[in-house]
Amino acid sequence: MGANRRQGWALFLFVVGFTFFPAGLLSLGPLFTLTGLVCLIASAVMFIAVKPLEHGHSHEKPEALGVPAKKKQVV
Repeated sequence: MGANRRQGWALFLFVVGFTFFPAGLLSLGPLFTLTGLVCLIASAVMFIAVKPLEHGHSHEKPEALGVPAKKKQVV
């Protein structure tokens, strides 16, 4: 299960590609092989594009786990 909708679609494409690619190589033919390969490549691109969204805003750097969060000053 993905943490958001886009990760869910990327995971679905990965599972479809991971199923179709070897099935096409072994018995179902080149159409399934190409479909599986396209799904695997598309899922990899989607996962790379989604990676910055895991930590909030894409312009912020993710902080290390051992570093405490900085407190904001209230005026």
